[in-house]
Amino acid sequence: MSNITKNLLLALTLVCVIVLIVFCIQLIVINRGVEPAGAGATVSGDSQQGDEDPEDNENDPGEDEGFDPGPAIVTPRPPPQGTRHELRVTENSQLIVYARDELFDFTQDELDWWFTYTGGGTATLEIAFTLISPQGAAAHAETFLNSYTGGSRSEFVGEESIQGSPINGYHVTAQQGGEWYEAWIHTLSDSDLALAFVITYQNEQQRAALHEVLSSMEIQ
Repeated sequence: MSNITKNLLLALTLVCVIVLIVFCIQLIVINRGVEPAGAGATVSGDSQQGDEDPEDNENDPGEDEGFDPGPAIVTPRPPPQGTRHELRVTENSQLIVYARDELFDFTQDELDWWFTYTGGGTATLEIAFTLISPQGAAAHAETFLNSYTGGSRSEFVGEESIQGSPINGYHVTAQQGGEWYEAWIHTLSDSDLALAFVITYQNEQQRAALHEVLSSMEIQ
């Protein structure tokens, strides 16, 4: 092999070694510049969406701006407030109800009890006996408010605790004009009679006060 060929091979080998060294150095530098993601790091899907247009959250001008009670939110039962009322509902049991004197007037007759809201506007809680129809308590509840609303369509909610109290009832709601109606039908054991709890109100303040009275109830 001639000297020229040997020199060419040696030069080529040196070039390859230099290229390999440079590549390794660049690889090390690149790896040092990348920090591993933390264990709790997440990528938000909203990061590329930008700010929302505040006009998107405004109500449609054509929507009803009147009072809409929406679904009732039942919170844990608070300690009862107000005056204690004991209402005899069967020979061996009584209904206990608490109502604040500064918000309600209490009246009664032989078969009905009334709590009339005195904080402004028209709102009441009526507690009365009702005779269950042959179709059962649930079907009876579906049409119960007809006599209050003049036949306006009622919405049957189902059986539930009456505003967090230990008393269950079949819940139905209706609306007529500016008045809202809610009723719960609670069956009494071994009887065709039931207790009807009916509230009427016009705004959220009245509704909250009536629900406070309902949540205080229990049968002993």
